[in-house]
Amino acid sequence: MSVRADAETLRQIPIFAECEPVHLQLLAFASERQHFVSGEIIISQGKKAKSAFLLLSGYADIQQSLGSQNQSIAKAEPGALLGEVAMIGKSTYAITALALGSVSTARLDHALFLRVASEYPEFGQSVFRVLARRLENSMLDFESVRGKFLRTKPFLDL
Repeated sequence: MSVRADAETLRQIPIFAECEPVHLQLLAFASERQHFVSGEIIISQGKKAKSAFLLLSGYADIQQSLGSQNQSIAKAEPGALLGEVAMIGKSTYAITALALGSVSTARLDHALFLRVASEYPEFGQSVFRVLARRLENSMLDFESVRGKFLRTKPFLDL
């Protein structure tokens, strides 16, 4: 894929939708290409996030640990970005992603993201504006569920 094609793929990802094409081209150009074989772990739940991975080709099985078991919860396809929020926040990955067959990715590391955000503040502002809206929507969803929970009968009254 070309840098422009990779940048356009990044633009399709909600957190980068408002970013200038030149900033996304810079990210795409500076990202490292990585290849994974079937069954290889791309990201691992609970591990400290240093990078996000843009799927360029192939598919990934998205899993989440429930107790001691990993359960498949989704399938990621080309164009998906894995671990972006954890990478930006330098937290831990919330999911595990396993390669299904041969997978090619563009690895965006935390240092690269911060460098682009510091050299081009409008890039960082765009990303953080989208993340802030996402958080606000999550909080509204949480309040809605909380309201429903508070209106239910106590278990002892059933």
